[in-house]
Amino acid sequence: MMELLKEFEEYLKENYSGDEKENTIKNYLSDVKQFFNYYKEEFGEIISDFNHIEITEYKNYMKNTKSYKYTTINRKIASLSIYDNFMIEKKDKKAKAVKKSDFTKIVRPYISADMLPRNEIKKVKVKAARTNIRDYAIFVLLNEGGLRVSELTNIEIDRDLDVKNRRLYVLGKGNKLRGIIITDNMLEAINEYIPERNKILGKRTNKYLFISNKTVNTGKAITRNSINNMLNKYCDELKIPRFNPHIFRHDFGTTSYELGYSELFLKNQMGDSSNAINIYIHPGKENLLEISNKR
Repeated sequence: MMELLKEFEEYLKENYSGDEKENTIKNYLSDVKQFFNYYKEEFGEIISDFNHIEITEYKNYMKNTKSYKYTTINRKIASLSIYDNFMIEKKDKKAKAVKKSDFTKIVRPYISADMLPRNEIKKVKVKAARTNIRDYAIFVLLNEGGLRVSELTNIEIDRDLDVKNRRLYVLGKGNKLRGIIITDNMLEAINEYIPERNKILGKRTNKYLFISNKTVNTGKAITRNSINNMLNKYCDELKIPRFNPHIFRHDFGTTSYELGYSELFLKNQMGDSSNAINIYIHPGKENLLEISNKR
């Protein structure tokens, strides 16, 4: 069994890359191990595969015995679905045990534009502009480019930056490459940051746009954790509530929506399907009231 899990780990390393790689692999392995431990404890048997009935029993166990949140259950089932794919590619099974119906459909809670920390976002960007041009460039690209953090950390200067045509190319979910418009603020921030970046590097080389003191000697990019900690530091210094870097992306989607940009623009710029784009569009409460009163 241990040997099979090692093979699964190698499979994950081959199929997942970037800043999310380490946490993704860790979570998938943990979830799969947890399932097999559950089966051994419940049924006294060591297995290396599973069928749909066993998945259903495990779901009931997580829901009724462990009282896991539905989001947690979905994540653990998703991990087993990845393991399913691994076993099929190994030709150790012919059909998936995990079905689409095994996932609980969760309606995301509605967030109005008023609930976005827009004032806090401005404060963070202003402070960064005064104290650290790299941090400011990171915040501007996340906010005005609508980037995911993992997309930002993987930006390579020579490969992805097309300043002449004002495009930034990023590889998003599903390995989909998209070109993002480089706004004036984004361009200015990048141009001001690169000379500072070159000073830090000296004679060393690094293909990534954003680096840190920890990665300058490794040739790697700044990490997701570094950006999370950096943002927390600014929030603490400003004495404002902490918020997740992903909020910059939500603010981009909402601002673009309010400015009247089309759904097609948002879909192309943010690299999401039409349905997924709705997650990032947050009309204000006043708009909701106006719409509701028309009924």
